[in-house]
Amino acid sequence: MLKEIQIKMKKLTIIIFFALTSNIIDAQTIDTLIDVGNGHRLHFTIIKGKNPPILFEAGFGNYGDVWKNITTKIAAATSATIITYDRLSNGDDKKNYLISLEEETKSLEAGLDKLGYSKKGMMLVAHSLGGMYSSYYASRHPNDVKAAVFIDAASVCSLDLDPEHLKLVEHDTIEQFIAQIVKGVAKSPMPKTIPMTDIVAEIHYDELGGLDTLWLSCHKQFVAESVMRKSLLAFNVGHSIYTENPALVINIIITQYASFVVPAQKVNILEKAYKLSLDMDNENKKNEVKCGQSEQDLTTWGYSYLEKNEIEKAIEVFKLNVTMYPDGWNTYDCLGEAFLKAGNIAEAIKNYKKSLELNPKNENATKILARINK
Repeated sequence: MLKEIQIKMKKLTIIIFFALTSNIIDAQTIDTLIDVGNGHRLHFTIIKGKNPPILFEAGFGNYGDVWKNITTKIAAATSATIITYDRLSNGDDKKNYLISLEEETKSLEAGLDKLGYSKKGMMLVAHSLGGMYSSYYASRHPNDVKAAVFIDAASVCSLDLDPEHLKLVEHDTIEQFIAQIVKGVAKSPMPKTIPMTDIVAEIHYDELGGLDTLWLSCHKQFVAESVMRKSLLAFNVGHSIYTENPALVINIIITQYASFVVPAQKVNILEKAYKLSLDMDNENKKNEVKCGQSEQDLTTWGYSYLEKNEIEKAIEVFKLNVTMYPDGWNTYDCLGEAFLKAGNIAEAIKNYKKSLELNPKNENATKILARINK
C-alpha cells in the first residue's frame, strides 16, 4: 500500500510540476543601485509583480543573491514584487562594520522610498542575522508589515551577549558590530501583532559541536511571546534551510503571504503553492509537505476545482489530502464525492465506507451510501 502511494505521489508530482512550470511568466527583473544618501548606494534586485512586495533579508555576510534559488518560484506563485538587496555592512572592508543598525535601516527605507515600495503592505522574510534587521525594520513600520517568515533567525536571546562576554571582545570589530544590533533590537523588538512563522533547523550545533539548546529554547521563547507567532521545526536540515530544503521554505512563504497579505487571492495562490510543495526532494522529509498546508486548505483547493467542474483535478487534490491526512474522515468523504461526480461508483463507495469507518457519525456518508444502494 505504501509503495502504491509513493508511486501515485511521484506521478502526481511530475504532472503538476510540468503544469506549473509551463505557466511561469517571464517577470521583469530590475538590477539597480540606488543613492540612499551619506555617500552610500544600495544594490537592489527586484522581480516586479502586481501584488504587494516581499522583502528578503539575508544572513550575516551574505548578499541578496543567496535567495535566487527560491525567489523566482515565489514570484510565479504569488505575483508579488520580490525585493532582495545588499546591506551596506557587507563586504571585506572593516569600516562597513561601523555602520549602525539605525543607519542601515534608514538607508533601506530611503531606497525603498525612491523605488516606490514604501508603505506598500509588505511581507518580510529573513534568515539568520537578517532576522534582527527585519525585527528592527518592523518595529519602525508596524502597520506596513503585514506578515513575516523567519528562517533559523537570530534573536536577542540567542546571541547571548552578556556584559562579561562583551568585555572580552571589546576590541573585536565584528563582535561590537553585532552587540550594537542586539541592543537596538532589544529596545525596538519585533511587534507582537505581526503574524509570522518561525522556521527552526533541527540540526543546530554550538561552538563545541554539541546540540545548541540555547538557540532552540530561544526560538521557543520568541514564539511563546505572541499568539500571532507559530513555530515550525525543519527536520534533517541545518542553518541554511532555504538551500537544504527550498520546497519547504517556498511553501511556507507562499502560504503566509496568501493568508495575510492578499487573502482575497488565497485559493488561487495556494493552488500554485501546493504544486511547488510537491517537489521530489521534499517527499522523504518528515511532515514537511504537510507543514503550512492544513487539511482544510487542501479541501478548499479541491472544492474550488469541483465548483468549476474540473473533476479530475479535484480527484487528484483529494487523493493528496487522503495521502497526507490518512486519519481524517472528511478527506475520504470529499474524495468519495469527487468520484461520485466522475461516475466512478465503486471508488465513491469505497471512500465513503472508509470515511464511515473513521467516523461512524458521518451522516452525509450514510445518506449517500443508502442512496447508491437503492
